[in-house]
Amino acid sequence: MRRYFILLGGAFVVGLALMFAARSLRAPKAVEVRAPEIRTVDLAFTLTQDGIAPANSSVPKDHRVRLTITNHRRDRVGLSLHGYQDRLMIGWIDPDSTWRGEFIADRPGDGFAWMLEGEPVGKLAVEGSHLVDGHK
Repeated sequence: MRRYFILLGGAFVVGLALMFAARSLRAPKAVEVRAPEIRTVDLAFTLTQDGIAPANSSVPKDHRVRLTITNHRRDRVGLSLHGYQDRLMIGWIDPDSTWRGEFIADRPGDGFAWMLEGEPVGKLAVEGSHLVDGHK
């Protein structure tokens, strides 16, 4: 029985020693991780009786695109950007009104069509590589 008390006492002493040793160790400071800033590009478009002006435009890949679209037509129109419909919901724009919105241009290519009432009226090009940085 005496051996069990010695074993229990030894385990208790070792446990206390480990507890104090662990308290004396300092945890590393938390590293601040900041999200990279996304550069912004402003684009302004005008809807006219002939379509959209400017008809052709381009933005750099991985930039936030802030859009300002003014409708100078006499009727309410539906506008969309083919290829970014899942991220940019423009919808209907009333006559003599301005719509504002933004999206991240992260899909490179030159075939993104501005669709006015279901008809292509202009193109947006997103310039940059389709490869992720550091990959070939």
